[in-house]
Amino acid sequence: MIFKYILNHAEPFALDLDPEPLCVSVRAQVILGFVALGLGKGGLFVSTFLGAMAWSEDGWLAYAVIGSIVTLAVMTFGYIITFGRIEATIDLQTQEVHLIKRIPFHRTAETIPLDAYEGVALQSDADDDNRTTHLIYLAHTNADLNVPLWGRTWPDAPTAERDAYATRLNLPPLP
Repeated sequence: MIFKYILNHAEPFALDLDPEPLCVSVRAQVILGFVALGLGKGGLFVSTFLGAMAWSEDGWLAYAVIGSIVTLAVMTFGYIITFGRIEATIDLQTQEVHLIKRIPFHRTAETIPLDAYEGVALQSDADDDNRTTHLIYLAHTNADLNVPLWGRTWPDAPTAERDAYATRLNLPPLP
C-alpha cells in the first residue's frame, strides 16, 4: 500500500535512457513527510500535556490515550513517507531488472527477467484541481513488480516518452 502511495504522489522523476545500466529512484514527497513529522511532534507535546492532566485529574485519561494514539500514527506515517523509496536498475546486457523497495526497517529486493514484463504502460490520473499526473512504468502481471520509469504532472499524455522507453527497452508500448 505504501508503494502505491509513493507512485501516485512521487516527486517528478525520469529514468535516464543514456547510461547503462539504467537506474531510477522514486521517493515520496519529502515535504509531506516532514509536515506529518512536525504535526506529530506538536501532537506529542499535546498528548504529554493530556497525560499529565490524566495523572492529576479524573476524566482526562481518554483524551490522553486518544491523543497519544493519533500522535504515534501521524509520526509513523510521516516517517514512512519521508524515507520510503523504490529503486530499480535495468541491466540491458543481462536482460534483468533489479527492484528494491525500502521502507523504514524493511527492504525487499527482487531480480526479474526483462522479458517477464508485458511492456511499457502509461497511466494518467486527474486530481481534484484538474491537474493530470502521468506515470510511465514497466508493466508486469504482478502489480507489485511494476517498475516506475517516468512521472510528471503535465496537461497532455506523454505518448512520445512512453514510446521512447518502449523502444529503448525493446518492449511493446501498452495503452
